[in-house]
Amino acid sequence: MNTKIIVAIGLATALCGCSALQQSSSQPQSSSQPQASASTAANNQQLSSTADGRPIQKVRVGQINGEIIGTPSKNSKFAKLRIGMGQKEVQDLIGMPNDSHTYTTGKAFIPFYFGKDAYRFETFYKKEGSLTFQGGGVTGSSGVLIRVSVDTTSDGYAHDNN
Repeated sequence: MNTKIIVAIGLATALCGCSALQQSSSQPQSSSQPQASASTAANNQQLSSTADGRPIQKVRVGQINGEIIGTPSKNSKFAKLRIGMGQKEVQDLIGMPNDSHTYTTGKAFIPFYFGKDAYRFETFYKKEGSLTFQGGGVTGSSGVLIRVSVDTTSDGYAHDNN
């Protein structure tokens, strides 16, 4: 009898925890929060640089952690972008990518993980670089821009480095 009660309490606790996690991760982002532009590096914290010398700027917009790798030129498509923009919004602003691919993050393998970062969607633009979106892709919903990687030598296609 005591085992049934303990199991019932454990299941109820787990369901409440999952419900609270889903509610906190699904709250909409307020439009009054500041947006980090890919072309503005003043408010971003440069923590390191890539092997080829491009700066890596860590950006936090609301609850979204993002990064901008490299510095887009003033007249480039990527200069119009902000961390936290939706995938559809980005495509409407700068056009369709040359190529894209979806991949699974390690969070997809966490039991009972219901967050939005289990999948990432990466798009590639010729002579611009790549953009990475959190969520979206295989989930059927629109992802959120979390990484802008400027590479003016890009051919616009995903390459398998294996």
